Amino acid sequence: MTARKSAARHLSKLVTGIRGFDQLSRGGLPRNRTSLVMGGPGTGKTVFALQTLLNGAREGKQPGIFVAFEEAPNEIFANAASFGWPLSALTRSAVFFLDARLSPGVVQSGEFELTGMLAVLEAKKKQLGAAWIVLDGIDVLLALLRNPAAEMREIYRVRDWLARNGLTAIVTAKLDGDSSPAVNYGFMQFMVDCVIRFDRRLEQGVPVRRLEITKYRGSDFSAGEFPLSFGSHGM
Repeated sequence: MTARKSAARHLSKLVTGIRGFDQLSRGGLPRNRTSLVMGGPGTGKTVFALQTLLNGAREGKQPGIFVAFEEAPNEIFANAASFGWPLSALTRSAVFFLDARLSPGVVQSGEFELTGMLAVLEAKKKQLGAAWIVLDGIDVLLALLRNPAAEMREIYRVRDWLARNGLTAIVTAKLDGDSSPAVNYGFMQFMVDCVIRFDRRLEQGVPVRRLEITKYRGSDFSAGEFPLSFGSHGM
């Protein structure tokens, strides 16, 4: 047996409840580790993260936290309602939503850091017994910082906090039109254990969505791009 196959056999995972993805990833996302979900606008990043969080809360009895850096919670609730997802019922005991949108003035004052927000999240994690956390649209925060050193500082702060709290994390970030990072966070791909890329493009005049796992440390997975579609109940 190769070292890679041995590691894959012993790597603990949490299922996403999205059947096709759980098949491609050989069992879901790495437990107590961080996965980075990247893609252009409208490719399905937030839907994937939210659907995984809700499946964990409903089917796996694994409470979760959703941190929104870009969209307002009411917009997320409206999107969830289009798939018939019962967010209102789950927020009472199983899912906590944090509106983490920041004004440019607050961030650029030079006094901003994530310490306060992470303290709130840690208290909620203990209260809920949370297993999952989603940091949705972290590229928006990094763009506001406008300073590579500050970006690195806050990303390492988040990484250390996630490791210390043992959460299974999904971090979403946008790609620009040429599929390169929209801001200087390429180093994040080296820090995380799993990288998933979403894509939307025209093929013979028809819009097509695709998903690709580009990295999965310690695990085997299905390589290449796979078609992605949305139904009445999600991805």
